[in-house]
Amino acid sequence: MKIAMLTSWQEACGIADYAAALVAALRARVEVEVVSLAHGQTEAAYFRRLAQACNRADLVHVQHEYIFFGKRTPWAYRWPDLIRALRVPYVVTSHTWLKPAQGGPGWKRSARRLRDALVRGTGWSAYLEAGQFKGAAGIITHTRAHRGFLIRAGLSGEKIQVLPQGIPAGFPRGVADRARRRWQLTGPVVTLFGFLNPAKGHELALAAWEQMPRDAVLVIAGRAFSERERDYARRLEQLARQKGERVRWTGYLEEPDLADLLAATDVVLMPYVHATASYALSLALATGRPVLASDLAPFREIRGEQA
Repeated sequence: MKIAMLTSWQEACGIADYAAALVAALRARVEVEVVSLAHGQTEAAYFRRLAQACNRADLVHVQHEYIFFGKRTPWAYRWPDLIRALRVPYVVTSHTWLKPAQGGPGWKRSARRLRDALVRGTGWSAYLEAGQFKGAAGIITHTRAHRGFLIRAGLSGEKIQVLPQGIPAGFPRGVADRARRRWQLTGPVVTLFGFLNPAKGHELALAAWEQMPRDAVLVIAGRAFSERERDYARRLEQLARQKGERVRWTGYLEEPDLADLLAATDVVLMPYVHATASYALSLALATGRPVLASDLAPFREIRGEQA
């Protein structure tokens, strides 16, 4: 049996890292061909070519994230172009569910909210939430909460399997002193890391930091994942730098540098306002760092609580 794994690949992306671990495990049992999905593509022809490459396999496994398939409007969302061109069965790992527009004052946020309002309650909204997966032979989610969302949106629970994201193996052991010297960290260190977007609560953390002890330092590590979040990231960096020495802004860190930072961290902070799953949380748990996270269903599941 041959599986085509359609995914982001060998880039700074939690899904790419997840897919790499999955491919390595699957190759011990079956043949797997990776079909790399380049971020930022918007042409229908590109997705038809991806489908043609996938059709060489017996089964396609798609790592689905909305942003991989263009904008969420009927005329710019490319998932339908991909699916129409597939000639073999496919399964989907759904990494995110739809959330309302958040953050970033100005015309871009207003435009996203207008878009959401226009499609909410329409057939297109139902398609985006779950209808796009109805043709899949199987659907994988990482949490029971996500599975429940898809069932409420109209999918059959019989075809949805919950496979927890797991904890990455082999994440390097960092050296705390290196990070403390590099970023001049002398007191308690609280770290918020990962790609920057409004759903992760960075602004809440910065506002709350005024109430923290004066010797504590908040470290924000990350960057925008796509063009859509870059304005937000720039504004967030300005807010962070206004806090002076109490906040460190590192930008994106490669794995060895992130490992050093986490080794120097006393608490990992995740004040998310929305989450489906979190690769950043998995990395934090892999290092054994204590995590303070928002009271969200996916995080309660990790604690073993009923979602």
